[in-house]
Amino acid sequence: MASVDKSSSSPPDNPSLLTGRNWIERWVVSYLTKHTPNCREVVRLLSRSMEVKLPIMTRFKLRFHFLICAWCHRYERQLWTLRKIASSSPEHVDDIFPNALSDSAKERLKQALRGRER
Repeated sequence: MASVDKSSSSPPDNPSLLTGRNWIERWVVSYLTKHTPNCREVVRLLSRSMEVKLPIMTRFKLRFHFLICAWCHRYERQLWTLRKIASSSPEHVDDIFPNALSDSAKERLKQALRGRER
């Protein structure tokens, strides 16, 4: 029976496409890690991409990051699913949920959120 090198096998907590099974894949992962945004930056960029179209190079970097990070790729799919669900909801939500906040409560929430942004 042939022996298997356990040290270079895929870690179970990151089921990414490129996980460093051999030296070439480890080199590719290392290169992508150095030249793509880190996970925190990916989350910020994905949130921003819901509002504006990102530059083409940024989108390429995100795609390359997804090759080495299954969790960020999963997060992107979740964001797009939420966006799809939210856009398919009824336009007249007030008719469905009549117990909406009062205007004064809405204004207090807006003020509190503006204070947090600063």
